[in-house]
Amino acid sequence: MIKLGPLVTVTLVALGLALLAACGGSDDSQINSDLVSQVSSVSPGNTSFPEPSPTPKAAADGLKSALVPATTIPTLADPTPAVEATPVPGLQAQVAATPSKGQAPFEVRFTNLSVNADGFRWDFGDGATAATDSANQYAYHEYTKAGVYEVILVATTSGDPQATSMATVVVDVQPGPLHHVDVQPLAITLGVGEQHEFRVSALDRFENPIEGLTITLRSDSMVGKIDNQGRFRAGTQAGVYESAVVVEVVQGSTTKTATADITIQPGPLDKVIVSPNRVNLNIGQTHQFHAEAVDIHGNSLANARLTWQVDAEAGSISQKGLLTTGTKAGTFDFGVTAAILSEEASVTIIVNPDPPAALAVRSVVVEAGETVALQALVVDQYDNQIYGALVSWTVHDINAGLIAPTGLFTAGQVARSFESALRAQVDSVGLTSTVDVTIVPGPLDRVVIAPEHVKIGKEKAQQFLGVAVDQFGNAIPGVEFVWDQVASIGETGADGWFVAGSQAGVYKQAVKGTATQGDIVRWGVAGVTIEPDRIAFISGQNENQRDIYVMNRDGSNVQRVTTGANPQAFSWSPDGKRIVSDLAFFGQRHIVAANDDGTWEILLTEAGVNTDPIWSPDGQKIAYSSTDGGYWDIYVMDVDGGNPTRITNHPARDVNPAWSPDSSKLAFASDRDGNLEIYVADLTTKRITRLTNRPGSDSHPSWSPRSGEIVFQSDQDGDHEIYRMNADGTEVVKLTSNRIDDLTPWWSPDGQRITYASGAEAKDLEIYTMSRDGDDVTRLTHNQHVDLYPRWAPRKDGVEVNLGSALILDASSLMDVEGQPLESTAGKAVVRIETRDGSGSGFIIDPAGLILSQNHLIKEVGAVTVYLNDGTSYVGSVVGRDLLRDLAVIRIEAGGLPWLKLGDVTLAPVGSKIWMAGYPAAGAELLLTQGLISAFQFDPGRNIRWVQTEGPVATWNSGGPLLDSHGQVIGLVNSKSFDVSIRGAGFAISANTIGLYLERLKAGEVITK
Repeated sequence: MIKLGPLVTVTLVALGLALLAACGGSDDSQINSDLVSQVSSVSPGNTSFPEPSPTPKAAADGLKSALVPATTIPTLADPTPAVEATPVPGLQAQVAATPSKGQAPFEVRFTNLSVNADGFRWDFGDGATAATDSANQYAYHEYTKAGVYEVILVATTSGDPQATSMATVVVDVQPGPLHHVDVQPLAITLGVGEQHEFRVSALDRFENPIEGLTITLRSDSMVGKIDNQGRFRAGTQAGVYESAVVVEVVQGSTTKTATADITIQPGPLDKVIVSPNRVNLNIGQTHQFHAEAVDIHGNSLANARLTWQVDAEAGSISQKGLLTTGTKAGTFDFGVTAAILSEEASVTIIVNPDPPAALAVRSVVVEAGETVALQALVVDQYDNQIYGALVSWTVHDINAGLIAPTGLFTAGQVARSFESALRAQVDSVGLTSTVDVTIVPGPLDRVVIAPEHVKIGKEKAQQFLGVAVDQFGNAIPGVEFVWDQVASIGETGADGWFVAGSQAGVYKQAVKGTATQGDIVRWGVAGVTIEPDRIAFISGQNENQRDIYVMNRDGSNVQRVTTGANPQAFSWSPDGKRIVSDLAFFGQRHIVAANDDGTWEILLTEAGVNTDPIWSPDGQKIAYSSTDGGYWDIYVMDVDGGNPTRITNHPARDVNPAWSPDSSKLAFASDRDGNLEIYVADLTTKRITRLTNRPGSDSHPSWSPRSGEIVFQSDQDGDHEIYRMNADGTEVVKLTSNRIDDLTPWWSPDGQRITYASGAEAKDLEIYTMSRDGDDVTRLTHNQHVDLYPRWAPRKDGVEVNLGSALILDASSLMDVEGQPLESTAGKAVVRIETRDGSGSGFIIDPAGLILSQNHLIKEVGAVTVYLNDGTSYVGSVVGRDLLRDLAVIRIEAGGLPWLKLGDVTLAPVGSKIWMAGYPAAGAELLLTQGLISAFQFDPGRNIRWVQTEGPVATWNSGGPLLDSHGQVIGLVNSKSFDVSIRGAGFAISANTIGLYLERLKAGEVITK
């Protein structure tokens, strides 16, 4: 509680009034009633006394008043300070107040008791004045303002000089009853946390303060705090608060209240707030943002001017905060920003993608047997990724692996690429996508060496290659190998090249290759057979049926090569792997080529009687004698039997051709001049030169591979002996001198010895060797049959290898799959090839127009016609030929063609389904013949890995592809090769073999060995 301020006290300073001397000298009846009306008519606040009414009205009632002695005062009109007036005898001002104390509004009756005065001026102390001219009258005055008032009556007399007398009376006006409360200020503006002291007054209805009452002050806690002394502290929440402070005053049973309004202004800028602070919208949607600058207490700064910015990818925004999202979906952490001065606030905008419009899945690259979780990319029309789209998964190629509906994929075991192996689908909208799977090898598990075992001659070289494989037999590329030699049988280089020594033998563990992959170390070994020097010959030791046999150069280890062939002559290929011979067949004699063990025979001639075949030292040609032209003449053909060329053309008998070391000339025997003599035909100049001219028959020349000398047999002495001469026919030297025949001499590969057939020590012919000078004679055969025509074998070369040559045992293989018909897929790349000699098939291996087919289809033609699957035709030109493996590459001027990829035959196990594709005849539709793989064969003489199929192969399939169920080429169908031991089977040259020579064919090479 507080006390009200001090009451206002009005004190009028009187200059001395003469009080009426005798109260009893006047009574109520003596007071003019005009005074009452005149006094009552004085308006409060007058600053000068009005002129008295000439006839003041008497008061209604008399008043007992205290008498106040009169004093002389100057006239009120005198502006100067009061001075004493000249006393006038008997003049006395006198006044009484009834009652003299009371509450406002307080009406007081004043009684004029002055004597000897004829003029009166009243000052009621509250600013009101009046003038009267009659004494003993009542004057009434109402006081509304509390205070102690000194009322002054000035009585005057007329005349000169004028006399005055003054009397005073005190009126005590107390405040009235509590009427209302006043609080100051009624309204105030403060800053956050600022203080102010409110002033509170309890007032009556005349605004008189009332002290001593109980005052209570309160405020809302949100606005601030106030105590009962009026001390107020503003809160932290800015705003305009009406009646924020409430004051309550109690007086008895009366309670009055008052209120004050408070405005709390925010503090300095603290930060910017944007709402909402995170929105989730669709593409192209609009949203209105609201932003405000606030102080540290979160109060908004109303007049702050904010600027708006937006991430360009999120959309656009107006300066009023209206956002329109763009076409980019995603979460933009600082998508929208509102800023003022150095303060800013950002909003996270999530723009949802449109409905799914496309589905894509990245190609899968995974290790064999591994499990990975696949992720599908679902996008809308603006390429925004849609997360959480429900995708289902299925497998199209079981060889690629297995997949759960959730996308958990377990790879298959075969390392290779599978196109469109998996299928992903967004079920809600029907979007689909296929997935390519590439399975790569796993960690190193073992090592395979290629070749696994090789037969080579003494001092011959072989390249070994190592293949690092994983647990499933997949080859691991890029693994380096370290090479060692297990047995001391030669030398092994750091690059895997092995050079055999001079010690013949079979070495199962000869070369070691070690591979390292990280901390994993594995090795493998390969075997080597170093063959002894060998001599082949013709013998009738099998019931007098002539066949070719081969033995070591010392006569040991005799092995039969042919059966029932009845050959008359033969020779070795310069690489020591194959033998070309004549063969009695249906009354004719043909030239055939076979491996040195008699397998994989190839028919080279088809007309006439042909004999005396001899392979050229460069391996590119075969010379022979033939009656194809009606006479015995010398011919030369390619090693595949193609392009036979007549070298001699004479009605005489031209036989026994023999090549010069450089393959440019042929020596032969001819009776064109009477008896058989030795002649030489220069293949370049076409000139024929006679070398011998003696009595008797000279035949069977053999050209030394080193010295250029020629040995031959001659019967000029009555029996056949062996002679040697220079290549020009000079310096003829007789090397043998026996009583029976010495026949068919042949040089050793080093030109130091000569082998021949002789009956010198037996009734029949046996095989011998001697030095080039005819001494150091050694007998090699000992039997009761004719042995003749010995031919020293060249030391066998190694085989060409690449990584595809490795035979990986127990490797995982592909399962057959049923898919789209091969006619509509792989069949589009199969072509028909027409030549003047016939037709066959082929297939496109390069979209730029390269075609693979068989050499025998085009071996004697310059141009071919190629018919595509759609019926269009092109003139094809031969690019490269492989005469041993019967391969050819043809080019047509076309592009963008469907083509077939060479696969890996090791992935197709025995029993796998295969298809042979080809054209049966001109104008016929493509025909696919289904079969099974029945076996794999290896032809070491030609370095071919064969795919053997059930049933024979039609000629029109020749050159066409052998397809697996995946539509990849695993071989090229071949109808040329035959072997009596495996008649009735079909064969295809494996894709692995083709890959070994394909680049050389593309480069235009003619391969002959």
